[in-house]
Amino acid sequence: MPLLRPVTRGSPASSEAPMITSPVLRARFLALLLAALMVAVLVAIAPPAAEAAVKKPLDIVKVYYDPPGKDHSKNSHYTKEYIQVKNTGKKTLTLTGYVIRDNGPQKFTFPKGTKIAPGKTLTIRSGKAKNTSSTLHWNKSSYIWNNTGDTARLYTNKGKLLESCAYKGGTHKKATKKSVRTTTTTAFC
Repeated sequence: MPLLRPVTRGSPASSEAPMITSPVLRARFLALLLAALMVAVLVAIAPPAAEAAVKKPLDIVKVYYDPPGKDHSKNSHYTKEYIQVKNTGKKTLTLTGYVIRDNGPQKFTFPKGTKIAPGKTLTIRSGKAKNTSSTLHWNKSSYIWNNTGDTARLYTNKGKLLESCAYKGGTHKKATKKSVRTTTTTAFC
């Protein structure tokens, strides 16, 4: 008994859809149907373009890793080195407990009550000094960022990685997948 009924021309119209009789045509029809179903599923689960392009509310924008002059072991030289983060969102962020790390053991934890307004930049300097609303300090007697290359990582107060900025020392005019654009002194994340 055939699976599909033959359809003949000139037969009276009926309420039933015509059946596909050829196995080749049936395979093509099923393949087309499957492809359409897959496209529909992908469109349904893909985020809208506006959501896909959403920026993180807090970004590392710059690492000033090699200030001019020799690397002397003095606090006045340590504090010339810094990293900057910017609030790219529309709300003031409370950064209490957020963390910045380098590739080594260096860790900076944002103090209680640290806030950054929308569009504002916060500078975190190596070395020791009094904190202000726009500048914080690691309070370490050392440089933090390696002149030959390093990675700055920014974490939320719950330990979630927000951003990672890797750089190589020296001048690199173009960013790559592995490192950002740099001058001899600065990494632009």
